Amino acid sequence: MKKLLLFLFLSAIGHSQSIFKGTVKYEGEPIPGAQVCVLHTKNCVVTDFDGNYSIAVKEGDLLQISCIGMETKVIKITNRTLLENDERVVPIVSDDYTDKIEKSSDSVPISKPSGYYDNSLTLNFNGQDIKNIIRKENGFYLLKNQADYNKTSFEVAQELLISSPFRLPKYQNLYAQGRSQNGALTYQSPQTNEIFSWGPQVSSLQHSQNVSEYYPQGDIVNRTSAGANQLELYNPNHFFQNTVDSKTSLSAQIIGPKKNFLKINFAYKTGNIAIPDTRNNEITTSLRYFRQVSDKSKIDAILSYNNFKNNLSNSNFAINKIVFANAVTPIHFDNSIASILSNGSQRNYSALENNPYYLLQNNLDRNKSQMLSFNFNHDYDGLYNENKINVSFQSSEIKNTNGQPFYMAGITAPNFNERTENFKSISVSDVYRHNFGYMKFIESKIDFRFFDRELNRDYFSGFAFSSDFPKNSQNQTNLDVAQDRFEVFYNINGSFVIENVTGRNNDMIIKAKTDLNYSSTVQNHFMTNYYGSAELKNILDTRLNFGIDYGYNEIEPSLQNNNLNFNSMRFQINQFKQLENDLELITPRGAAPTKEQITNLKLSYEFNYWNVNLNYYSKKVDNLYTPILNSNTVSWSPDVNYKQNGIEFEIQKPFSYYHDINYNFNLNFTYYKNKVTSLNNHLSSIPFAGFADVNKNYIVGQPLGVIVGNGYLRDSNKNVIIGNDGFPIKDAQPKILGNPNPDFVVGFFNAFKYKELMLNLTFEWSQGGEIWNGTQQTLNYYGKSELTGNQRNVTNYIFDGVTQNGLPNTKAVSFYDAGLPVEQNRWVRYGTEGIAEDAIEDATYFRLSSISLSYSKATNWTRNNLNFTLTVFMNNAFIASKSKSAFSSNSMFNSIDTTGLEYFNSPMMKSFGSSLTIKF
Repeated sequence: MKKLLLFLFLSAIGHSQSIFKGTVKYEGEPIPGAQVCVLHTKNCVVTDFDGNYSIAVKEGDLLQISCIGMETKVIKITNRTLLENDERVVPIVSDDYTDKIEKSSDSVPISKPSGYYDNSLTLNFNGQDIKNIIRKENGFYLLKNQADYNKTSFEVAQELLISSPFRLPKYQNLYAQGRSQNGALTYQSPQTNEIFSWGPQVSSLQHSQNVSEYYPQGDIVNRTSAGANQLELYNPNHFFQNTVDSKTSLSAQIIGPKKNFLKINFAYKTGNIAIPDTRNNEITTSLRYFRQVSDKSKIDAILSYNNFKNNLSNSNFAINKIVFANAVTPIHFDNSIASILSNGSQRNYSALENNPYYLLQNNLDRNKSQMLSFNFNHDYDGLYNENKINVSFQSSEIKNTNGQPFYMAGITAPNFNERTENFKSISVSDVYRHNFGYMKFIESKIDFRFFDRELNRDYFSGFAFSSDFPKNSQNQTNLDVAQDRFEVFYNINGSFVIENVTGRNNDMIIKAKTDLNYSSTVQNHFMTNYYGSAELKNILDTRLNFGIDYGYNEIEPSLQNNNLNFNSMRFQINQFKQLENDLELITPRGAAPTKEQITNLKLSYEFNYWNVNLNYYSKKVDNLYTPILNSNTVSWSPDVNYKQNGIEFEIQKPFSYYHDINYNFNLNFTYYKNKVTSLNNHLSSIPFAGFADVNKNYIVGQPLGVIVGNGYLRDSNKNVIIGNDGFPIKDAQPKILGNPNPDFVVGFFNAFKYKELMLNLTFEWSQGGEIWNGTQQTLNYYGKSELTGNQRNVTNYIFDGVTQNGLPNTKAVSFYDAGLPVEQNRWVRYGTEGIAEDAIEDATYFRLSSISLSYSKATNWTRNNLNFTLTVFMNNAFIASKSKSAFSSNSMFNSIDTTGLEYFNSPMMKSFGSSLTIKF
C-alpha cells in the first residue's frame, strides 16, 4: 500500500476552533482528490489539484486522510499543532528552554535552537510506532517510524492427515482352499497349486502336528475331534493400513519501507498409502522477490524447486497387482508369516498366485522426480496503458524403474525397465493494453515458447541366473527419443461498451479476440483461434444480464502422455498378472491440431444479494487424440470427433451478516450429453482404456467412453438364452454395457461464520451413469466373495430366459454341485472376468465430501501482530451409493480416462486432519 506524505500548516482563528491547512503528497508529487475528514463526523473536505486542503478543527480531533490505492493516515490535533504559526518549518525547543522563558525574572541567556523540523514530527509524537529521531548534517530533524524500517514476518504451518480405507469388498469367511473332487468338497494344500477357495468349510479342518514353511503352526488336515483348535482366519481387509501424511512449512518475509519484500518458503511433506511399507517424501522450496519500482511499475520474481520420491509408484501396475494378490488368498493362509521359502522361491498359497508381501519386498516400481522453475513478471500500470512482461523457465527430470522379478507368479520371464525423462520449457511473453474507459480496451500479446523433451528407456531381459537380475541381462534394448517444439503465439483482443442501448444503465459489452499461432511440430505449422462475445446488462432496468459468445480453438497435442491406460489394453483380464508398461506414446511431428468450437448462452440475475447464473453451451471437437494399438505397437492418432451439449446452473449468496453470524451459500448444477459423431480412418470403434476384453470405447453414435464387454446371448426379443445344462450362455461378441457419464451432478457448498469460527460443508450428488465392478466378478471366480459364500449352496434354481429352441426355460440347477467339476459351477464356468454384463452397477452417489471447522485469531503480542488459524477437517465424511464397494471417482490406475472401471483399485480413504498456521 502506498504511503501518503503529509505537509501540514495552520493558522488560528479562535480559541475553540481553528482552520487547519495542509498538503497531501506522494514521493514529492501532490495528490488531488484525497479525502480529509474529522473522524466520526461529517466534516470532510477534498484536496485540490495541488494537494492542498483546509478544514475546521479543534484540539483533540482525529483527522483522517485517505485516497484510493494508498494507506489511510490518521493524525491527532493537539495543542502544539494549533500554534499560531503559518510556517511549514518551526524551531525545535527543549523542555528546559520552555520552562525558562515562562519565568519573567529568569536572567539565564536564551540559547539558539539546535535545529529545525517538519511540522509532521510533532503530529506523530502521539503514535505508537516511533523507532528513531535523526538529526541530519543541515540540522533537520527527521522522524523514523516502524514503516521506515525493514519489517520481518514469519509463517509456520503444520498439517496432519490420517486416513482410513473404507468401502472395501466383502469376503466370505466360511470356506477353505480347495474344490469339488470325487463327489465331495476337498481341501487342497499350497503344494497342489490350487487357486480356488471352493473347498470345505474351515470348521471341518484343523492343524496337524506336522509343521511346514507354509503352515508353521501345522499343516491343515481334516478335523478329527470336536475339541481340536479351529483354524485362525485372516480378513484380507486387515492387510491395508491407515495412512499418515504430515506437512510442515515455514516462510519468512522481509518487507521494506516501500512495501518491497523478499519471501522464502520451505515445505517438507511425508506420507504413505494404504499398502504396507510404502513411503513418499516431498520437499518444496521457493524464493520470491517483489519490488515496487515506481508508483506505476513493479517486478515480481519467484524461483522454486521441488523434489519428490515414492517407493511404490504403480508405474507397472504394482499397486493393483498387490491388491489382487491379497484379495484372492484363502482366508486361512497367513501371507505375513514369510514371503520367501528356504530355497529362495516365493512363499505363496499357490505357485500360480502371488504373496502380496513378496511383491512389496521385491517391488521395482519406484519414482523420483525433481523440478526447478523460475518466473519473472514486470507490470506497468499507467492511467490508460498497461504492459506486462513475463519470462518463465522450467526444467524437470522424472526417473522410474519397474519390472517383474524372479519367482513372480503369472509372468512369462523376469524383466526390468529403467526410464528417464527430461523436460524443459522456456517462455517469454509481452502483453500491452490500452484502456479507453470502463470495459473499453484493446490488448495485444506475443508469446515465444520452446519445449525440449528427452526420453531414454532401457529394457533388460533374458537372465541366466537370479543373481544377474536386474541389469546383467543377455538381452538389452534401448528407446531413445528426442523431441523439441518452438511456438510463437500472437493474440489481439479488445472490449467495447455501447452505453444505454435500450434505456438508462442498459449497456452492451462487446469483446473479440483472435490468435495466429505458429508451431514447429504442428501440421502446416499454423493454428488459428478466435472468439467473440456480446453481453447486454441491466435489461429492463433490472439486474438481469444476457450474453452470447462463440469460440474456435486449435490445440496441439501435448508432448507428454500417460502410459498406463493403453498398455493394459494389450492383455485379457485373465492375464492380469502379466501386465507390463513397456510401450510409449510419442506425439508425432507434423501432428494435426485438435479443433474445438464452443457456443455459450448466458443469463444472470441478481436480487437481494442472491446471484443466479444459467449457461447453455454447445461444443464440437474434431481430431481428439487417442491411442491406437496394433499388435505390439501403439500410435497417438487424432481420430475422434464428438459433440457435447450441456447446461450449467448456479445460485450464489455471498456472506450475509446478522450480528456476528455470517452465511455463504453456493449451489451448482451440471447436466451434459455427448456423442461421438465420427471416427477418422474408417474406424467404427476405438478402445482407449481398460483391458482387451472389457474397456472404454469411442463408438460412433454413442456417448464418450461407453463400457464394452461380454454379456449373455439373447434372442431378438432380448431374452437370455439358456443352455442345455440350465445356465445362461455367454455371448462371444462384445457389446455396449454401460455409459460412465452421469446424468447430472449437483454441488452444494455452505459456509457458516460466527465471530472467529468458520464451518464449511461441501456436498456432492452425482445421478446416473454406470461403473464396471470387475473386482467383484474375479472374487466370485476365486470363491472369495461374500456373495459366493452366501449363494454357493443354492439348489433348484431356474434362470429366467428361453432355451435354444425358444421355449421358456424350466431346467433347475445347483449353483455349486459337489458332484461336478468346479469349472461347472455358477461362477467359475464364465472365467476370471465372469460376465461383464453382471458387473455393471449404478454409479449414483451422494457424498458429504468435506467438512471443516476453523478458528482464527489476531492478537497484538509485544506490539507485534500474532495471527493463527486452527482447522480440523474430514474428507469423504459420508457416502451413500447404489454400489457398495466400487465408486466412480476412484478410477483404475488413478487415471481420469479409466473413470468407471474398477479392478482391484487402491481403496478409497476417509480422512481426518488438522492444520495450524501461525503468522507473526
